[in-house]
Parts: sequence; structure tokens; C-alpha cells
Amino acid sequence: MEIHDDGAFTVYKTRWKTWASRDKEGNDLCSSLDKDACIFWAREHLNGFANSYMTVTNTSITTDSLK
Repeated sequence: MEIHDDGAFTVYKTRWKTWASRDKEGNDLCSSLDKDACIFWAREHLNGFANSYMTVTNTSITTDSLK
């Protein structure tokens, strides 16, 4: 178990060999297969996703296109 950013969140290894994080109140933040990714996304979650963005591509798949 590691404490990051002056106690803002902790990162720990789960029994399934993945990584998970919790904030200082004990609320779950994220989980990942990679420790560094878990730390990055925990920080993003706490900072309101300041370094992340989303794009919309208007791509859709219907059942007819899968035939």
C-alpha cells in the first residue's frame, strides 16, 4: 500500500493482482492492470480530469450492419 500526493489517495495491489486506489475518505477511485496507470487516473479523478478529454465520432453500429 502506497500513499501519494500527501495522503490524497492510496494505491494498493488487489488479490487479483491488479491495482486499485482510494481517496483519503476511503472511496474507491479507479483500478488498473498497471500501477502507473492507476496512479495517473486516481490523480485525474481527484483533479476533475484536467488532463483528459473525450471526442465524439458519431460512429454507430446497428444490428443490420452486422449481418
